[in-house]
Order: sequence, then structure tokens, then C-alpha cells
Amino acid sequence: MIYPFIPIGLIAVFAVVILYLLIIKKDMKKVKSVLYPGLFFIGIWIVIYYFLLR
Repeated sequence: MIYPFIPIGLIAVFAVVILYLLIIKKDMKKVKSVLYPGLFFIGIWIVIYYFLLR
């Protein structure tokens, strides 16, 4: 089953987008607008995995 690995792949894509915005674009406003929803998404998946794998 590949379903548990989908959030891990999305987190990797999120990290690449943040690095792209920081290193290439150098746009801190855009980073802030992407960072908080992304961290919220990661937090939700951590909670879901905690209760599933507990």
C-alpha cells in the first residue's frame, strides 16, 4: 500500500517549494503565505499518523 507515503511525498514537494522561494525567488512575503498553511497540513498528518500507528 502506497497511501501512507503520499503525505511524505507532499512534504518533500513542500520543502522544495520553500527552498525555491527562498533561494531563487528571494520573496519572503510569498514564503510566509505558503509556510503557515503547509505547516498546518504537516501538523494534521502528524496527528493522523499518531493516532493510526499508536
